Amino acid sequence: MTRLDRLGEAALIKSLLPHLAHDGLVIGPGADDAAVWSEPGGGFTVASCDASVEGVHFDLGWMAPEEVGWQALTLALGDLAAKGAEPTFGLVALAAPGDWDSERVLGIYSGLAELAATVGLRLAGGDTTSTPGPAMLALTVLGTTQRAPLARAGAKAGWTAAVTGPLGGAALALAARRFQRRLPKLAEGRHLNEAGLACGDVSDGLLRELEKFAAASGAGCVVDIEAVPRAEGATPAQALASGEEVELVCVGPPEDIAATGLVPFGTLTSDGRVRVVDKSGQEVTVADRGHEHFR
Repeated sequence: MTRLDRLGEAALIKSLLPHLAHDGLVIGPGADDAAVWSEPGGGFTVASCDASVEGVHFDLGWMAPEEVGWQALTLALGDLAAKGAEPTFGLVALAAPGDWDSERVLGIYSGLAELAATVGLRLAGGDTTSTPGPAMLALTVLGTTQRAPLARAGAKAGWTAAVTGPLGGAALALAARRFQRRLPKLAEGRHLNEAGLACGDVSDGLLRELEKFAAASGAGCVVDIEAVPRAEGATPAQALASGEEVELVCVGPPEDIAATGLVPFGTLTSDGRVRVVDKSGQEVTVADRGHEHFR
């Protein structure tokens, strides 16, 4: 028996794959964070599930309940944005301590509903249960697209890696205990998927996202630390490791990346390693590579 804090998320997910369905899926378990299947009448459904845990992803000591709901749904929709999907339906499962008051729960759902209405997502139900704590929100989101998305597993050596905007802002906001009322990059995701790029959301940090691409496809990446765009005030280290960002990281042939106007920062390689280099090409040691679940 191996403890999860020694096994790590990637190895845990790999061990679960034999127990999950693969037949009939355009993108199945292990290939990406979202599942995709084709519909009989045409088009594709994209599905994803995301959890927000009190004390890990949100803190009601400085966040309003409405902000907790808004943020949880923003981050859950990142996988739909990465696959170019138009949101359709969502389900919410809430586990809350019995000593919470109902106004707190209604506030969380108010934030969820406000963002859902903004992006055209319909909250269709879910579940509520009690817990001694901490509280948790588990969100299942569905979306549709007419084009089959490209999974992380489709990434190839020689492709360019790029991002939709500056990184590190989420880390700065968290350090300052400042809520960011952000929107998921849904329109940008549709455009980038139409351009034939493979995209992922930066939920656990840029380097961690590139490691997910490497695990699924075998293609590593050489990251130019000076080329990674940074939010104002963010350090290069924060730009590499900051999680819960709404920006999308995309990979594709160099000419396709250039045509989209994205900010390129690296090149995919055949060795499966994610390395950071300085402007002279020397490898840089990075202590914090992003959020690692169970570690």
